[in-house]
This record gives sequence, C-alpha cells and structure tokens, in this order.
Amino acid sequence: MSTGFTDCMSMSPVVNLAGYGIEADHFRSLAAALPTGVTVVTTLTADGAPVGMTSGAVCSLSCEPPLVLTCIGKGSQTLGAIKQRQSFCVNVLASGSDAISNRFATSGGDKFTDVDWRPGPGGLPVLTTGTTAHAICELYQVAPAGDHEIVIGLIVAGDSDPSGSPLVYYRRGYAGFDALA
Repeated sequence: MSTGFTDCMSMSPVVNLAGYGIEADHFRSLAAALPTGVTVVTTLTADGAPVGMTSGAVCSLSCEPPLVLTCIGKGSQTLGAIKQRQSFCVNVLASGSDAISNRFATSGGDKFTDVDWRPGPGGLPVLTTGTTAHAICELYQVAPAGDHEIVIGLIVAGDSDPSGSPLVYYRRGYAGFDALA
C-alpha cells in the first residue's frame, strides 16, 4: 500500500507520508465536526445482486461535465462492484432516514431486505423511500487516496425532490433541518 501522494501542480514524484499527520482518533474527532450530507451509494455485482454503502464523503465536482465524487474504502465490496459494473447511483437520504443509513453502514448481509428500491437505468438500485434525490453515474475516474479511493462519476440521469429535507451527520449523530423554500 502506498503512503504517498503526487503533487499534481508540479507532477513531482510520490512523497512518502508515513508517520506524518495527526493520529487516526484525532482525525476522526476533527472530521466529526464537519457536518455532512448522508448518502447511500449503490450498484450491482457481476451477477446482478444489489450492493451499497452509506457515505458522507460525497460532493459535486463539476458542472461541465456534470461530475460527482465519493470516497470509498479500498476493501469495500461496493467499490469492487462499481469498478466492475462501471456505474453507480448516489441516493441522497432524507431527514429521518437514520435506519437506512445505519443499515447500509454495516458490512455483509443483504442490506436491501425491507428497503424500498427500484431498478433505475442499467438496473442500478434507486432507493424509493427515505431519499431527497438520486444521481445515476457512469464511472469517470478512480484515484487512490490513502486507505480510500476517490470515485468520480459522470451524472447521466437523476431526480430530486426540492421540498425534501436532507439527513445530516454531525458529531457522530444524525440531524436534519427544514428544506429551504
């Protein structure tokens, strides 16, 4: 596993960062202070079974072309399936959807049992309750980043409910707020 990065501005060689930076627990405390939207990233395995995971590391990246990114742990089953399938769906959870978030935050098992979803374009799992939006993405690029990979998707379809309130994760707990008019 590489513990370095490439300085994209100068294109200098990889710099070894082993032993640099703050401790993992300190990092987690700092990261917990950053409010994040909660999503469930879904795709299909090679045999067509739905898989997914909760992610708070999702953001818009570009309007031209329309890109979104998510960060996924290198050992994730969902990451492997996204790379194989070359597509995924970002489901933005609605306020009060804590149980869905918790279900998809666990490892193993059939996370889709008792979760309402429908096949979207390419059969990708689109959650049909407990969401405010979804974006269907074709895999655009994957970049290594520490113990995660940055997965960039080209948005090819999607929908949103402008009256919906998002689920937010802050200081290791869920929150929500009223939708802005």
